[in-house]
Amino acid sequence: MLNVKNIHLSQDELAQCIEFSQKSASNQQAVEFGQKSTKARSTSEITRDNLIGKIAEVAFSKMMKENYGIDVPLDFNYYPRGQWDSQDAVINGWRIDVKGTRKGGHWLLIEWNKLNFRQRDNNLSHLYVMFSVAWDRTLDRPTGSACYEGALSLKNFKQASRLLIHFIRVICFLERILFSRQITSAFSFLIYTNT
Repeated sequence: MLNVKNIHLSQDELAQCIEFSQKSASNQQAVEFGQKSTKARSTSEITRDNLIGKIAEVAFSKMMKENYGIDVPLDFNYYPRGQWDSQDAVINGWRIDVKGTRKGGHWLLIEWNKLNFRQRDNNLSHLYVMFSVAWDRTLDRPTGSACYEGALSLKNFKQASRLLIHFIRVICFLERILFSRQITSAFSFLIYTNT
């Protein structure tokens, strides 16, 4: 049985993730998480973010195969700007969105724009699964392992998002009063994890 807290990718798997992230970066949007009020990301930042996400997807696929005997095909296709894969995984009709963050990160990021187009297309994920990816921050590269951190169902996500929206409104109100500055609306949804 695979230790889900320490999933190792083979050198071939890691090389495939690196190649995918480098080739797909040129087709990605430069604005962070679809939020036009932020500074544009460099190609190297986009490549890094894609790499973290793809390593998480490979770790998920390995976990499902080795621990549960379920094959989860991986999508290494390159899509033109404005097009995406339909889901990271589908198991028994459940649509699954695999999310990744560098080791030490505590945020599960689900972009509002992604939720909007998935909802518009009646294609919301049923489950969000999070992995932290081990990263050598000195060399700015992955070490080749990932850790399963947990999962959040769409039902629980909807409940958490209602609370968070209220919380964001309160914070924005307080910042306007305390610092007399306008805050742009948030386009990304963040959930703090206990890791």
